[in-house]
Amino acid sequence: MPGNRRHIPEAVKQQWVTMSTLMSSREIAQATGTSHRTVNRVLRLSRLTGSVVKKPCTASGRPRTLTAHDVQYLLSCIRHSPDIYLSELQYHLEKTRGVYVSTCTIQRTLW
Repeated sequence: MPGNRRHIPEAVKQQWVTMSTLMSSREIAQATGTSHRTVNRVLRLSRLTGSVVKKPCTASGRPRTLTAHDVQYLLSCIRHSPDIYLSELQYHLEKTRGVYVSTCTIQRTLW
């Protein structure tokens, strides 16, 4: 139930790990007024990762085809020749940067 969620500070979770050397997870839950399941999750995460907080996912989704340098190259081509076609940009990008992408990718990137 989303209404029952509350933030538990990292320091408190760390205390639970310390307490777990002397107490069971049920005893920790009773003493702290937290659910047994929450205490178990924190203790399990601590055992598996050595940390009491989850690491955020940094890379989600498909990796980008064009790097920031590739985009800068395309923009400089457009600055140099404003009436350049997408197919010409595609050709120059492949010959100069060694990156082949579709004209649709170039269009979406520059949009």
